[in-house]
Amino acid sequence: MLKWLGGCLLIAIVLIGVGSWYAMRTIRESLEPDGSARVTIAASPQRIYSSLSNGDSADTWRATGSTVTTSRNGPFAIGDSVRIEVKGSLGVAQRPIVWHVRELKPDQVIAMDLMNEARTQVIATRRDSLVANGDSTVVISGIYPMLPDSVQTRAGVAGDMMMSMFRMQSKLELQSLKARIEGRAAPARK
Repeated sequence: MLKWLGGCLLIAIVLIGVGSWYAMRTIRESLEPDGSARVTIAASPQRIYSSLSNGDSADTWRATGSTVTTSRNGPFAIGDSVRIEVKGSLGVAQRPIVWHVRELKPDQVIAMDLMNEARTQVIATRRDSLVANGDSTVVISGIYPMLPDSVQTRAGVAGDMMMSMFRMQSKLELQSLKARIEGRAAPARK
């Protein structure tokens, strides 16, 4: 009986490992080689910037299915925050993810920092850059880990998975923003 349970446990561990590897590979293949997400939206940089940098529109395209709140209504100012509360498995709430506005360059760049709960250390920075391309705009979203190399090394695979999930989330958010601005239904999530 003990051998049977051990064999089942080993099979479960192998399946989880293979599933995790496949999921990571799929996520990385959907992003650019540098890890950034790029989405072309049929609108001017001004229109896209006004949606990206406004607390009133954040919950319409950010982290769909989660509770998104901002520290203020209207246009963001440096220091404002976007709080995302994700429901975990079985409806149990997880710790919220809070991004703090770091940089605003009208019609060009919005950068936000993900900080630890005490707001003493930046964990990652998200930088959304807007590049005009004819009558459309390419939005390039990069998520960059900001922890010291020693901490990133200790985080290992778990840290890589976390950054990959943030990068994939940024791509999903940009696709949702694209659908909202272009007046189409949001893409189906698999």
